[in-house]
Amino acid sequence: MNKFVIMMVTVLILGIAHWLTAFVFNWPFVDVSIPFGIVAIFITYIFTNKGNTVSRQMDMQIQGETGIRMDFSNRVANQSFVFIGSIVYFSLALLTTFYIYKDYFIS
Repeated sequence: MNKFVIMMVTVLILGIAHWLTAFVFNWPFVDVSIPFGIVAIFITYIFTNKGNTVSRQMDMQIQGETGIRMDFSNRVANQSFVFIGSIVYFSLALLTTFYIYKDYFIS
């Protein structure tokens, strides 16, 4: 249940951020949805992936400052529910865009 709530809160936060972006720049909400979704997926992947460059860089920084070597362990790849929530948001935005512009795509 907690994981589902995290995913839905992520979708809600992305929706609010998307609306604010469209409102501030005076862009149509639907026209910005696909690029916003792709950027959201990219950013959440960078910051939530456990075995990525950002976390390895932090380990190297700690080793450089303290001289203490962090144990390296291969982490099992699992994605966070924030990342999955951003994929759900992108999927909903993609479906909404295709539905609204269906005449353009079909004809």
